[in-house]
Amino acid sequence: MMSLAQGSSGSEADAKHLGSNEKKRRRMLSNRESARRSRMRKQKHLEDLTREMGELERENREIVRAYEAKSRCHLGLQWENDALLAEKAALENYLNSMESIISSFRQNGQCQRLGSGVQEPWLVHSPSQQMVASASMSRI
Repeated sequence: MMSLAQGSSGSEADAKHLGSNEKKRRRMLSNRESARRSRMRKQKHLEDLTREMGELERENREIVRAYEAKSRCHLGLQWENDALLAEKAALENYLNSMESIISSFRQNGQCQRLGSGVQEPWLVHSPSQQMVASASMSRI
């Protein structure tokens, strides 16, 4: 009987052992599946970050190209502005000299060269005469 009692308690222990082994096996499978899902999430996250990095690099290249184009345009406009400012200064000087000549006409009526009695050919001697200037006289 003893052997029977030992046999029955042995089978109960075996059943418990098998039950705990089954639980361990299920837990191990569950852990493996969880680890697999975790690896897949990490892989997807890495792929998403890689794709986003590529998009940001492309966008950055476009921004750099646009900036360089605008910089070149700005530089060209700056050069053009400098040239226009220089031309403006030259025209202001020319205008001032013309105003000086006109003022001299108004004050003196006619201009004469210093040391000679010859009048300037462009001077108007009477109100009925017209002033005619050649193209070379109007240059700076």
